[in-house]
Amino acid sequence: MKRVLVCVLLLIGVLGLSTQTVGITSIVEHPALDAVRDGIIDVLEENGFKDGESIVIDFQNAQGSVSTAVTIAKQFVSLNPAVMVGIATPSAQALVNASKTIPIVFSAVTDPVSASLVPSFGKNPGNVVGISDMTPVKTQLQLLKLTLPQVETIGIIYNSGEANSVTIREFAKEACDALGMRLVDITGSTTVEMVTSLNAQIKDVDAIYIGTDNTAASSIQSISKVALREKIAIVAADIDIARSGGLIGFGFNYYQIGRATGELVVQILKGASPSELETKILGQNSLILFVNTDIAEEIGIEIPQSVLDLANIVVTNGVETER
Repeated sequence: MKRVLVCVLLLIGVLGLSTQTVGITSIVEHPALDAVRDGIIDVLEENGFKDGESIVIDFQNAQGSVSTAVTIAKQFVSLNPAVMVGIATPSAQALVNASKTIPIVFSAVTDPVSASLVPSFGKNPGNVVGISDMTPVKTQLQLLKLTLPQVETIGIIYNSGEANSVTIREFAKEACDALGMRLVDITGSTTVEMVTSLNAQIKDVDAIYIGTDNTAASSIQSISKVALREKIAIVAADIDIARSGGLIGFGFNYYQIGRATGELVVQILKGASPSELETKILGQNSLILFVNTDIAEEIGIEIPQSVLDLANIVVTNGVETER
């Protein structure tokens, strides 16, 4: 009996040693970032890395708090995981600041270079690699202008504390200047602050633009209530944001971003170094155009047929149709 018990304990010990931990952290809960997480986990499973079997996945959400993201990063480092994954800029920055040796994969980071995650796109020395969701800001604003040619002033809603959103704001300013429109900053670090700013400035704008801002994404239901009340159109860089009250959404499929991220994680689990892998932006074929004709009717806008013809997803009478 003793020999059996010893064998069982030895087997447990061996299995424990062979089980790798993957730490995944996200700055906040909202559909786009949740889709990234799901895409990562699905790719891991498809490649034989199933949670609770060959690996242990430790997922932690910072609930919008940068200080919590830092605490999570420190906790992950103490576990000495095989790889750490940071979803969105603040969580990725927290991981990179916490370790210079443990492999780190970032995902859904707009500008990883300005965020000091990597020196450049492509291959880099060090322990960090990932997938950017740098969104085509000028194209989004061109779509807005095509749909609403009378628009002269655009309000951009963002959290100035999010590095990714500051970058998007700079691109939006350049695009507005080129398109002959004026950009108005509507900022806030919380839902309450954003909605307060929006209420104070909505009379000064003809339309609203929301980039890949995590605070705005989490606040979109409150934002859209104000916009619909004032019959102001929202154009978003994320179709999941647009689904909660936007007229147009043009952006990446975040589940596909998650899958691309998962492929990097798999390669690292199989022995690759982050320095051997490439940091990149997902291809343009992953962009999706979402149009809500119900919102258009509610705020008194007729969407040009040329825009509808390009749409991948159209909402009519509450029904979402894929094309």
